[in-house]
Amino acid sequence: MEKLVIEKTDTTPEVNFDPEQGILKITGRSIPLNPKRFYSPVLDWIVEYVKTAGNTTVLDINMDYFNTASTFLITDVIRQLKNGMDNKTLKINWYHDKGDDDVLEIAGNMESVTGIAFDYHEVEE
Repeated sequence: MEKLVIEKTDTTPEVNFDPEQGILKITGRSIPLNPKRFYSPVLDWIVEYVKTAGNTTVLDINMDYFNTASTFLITDVIRQLKNGMDNKTLKINWYHDKGDDDVLEIAGNMESVTGIAFDYHEVEE
């Protein structure tokens, strides 16, 4: 399976998914004009990835800003991973700016909806 690499823009995050390492990264800002169009290939890739995923997958999310539509689609990414990772380990690292309570609240809601505990990592702005 090939890596999925999408370069970041002013309105979309960098996506760097490495199936061999089992490390998936979403980094930057997510305010695309058409979030479904942006995240569609990401979700399609995950559907294929989980079929052959190794024993452990790590999803690193380091977003400085994302809109509501992106929140739903990132939640879908997490759900797709969880649903396809039967008897395998899925670890989610959530990186956030120090004192960014809004992002922590949104991430907490994603935890509740997906049923997966996140590991939180505070970063300096």
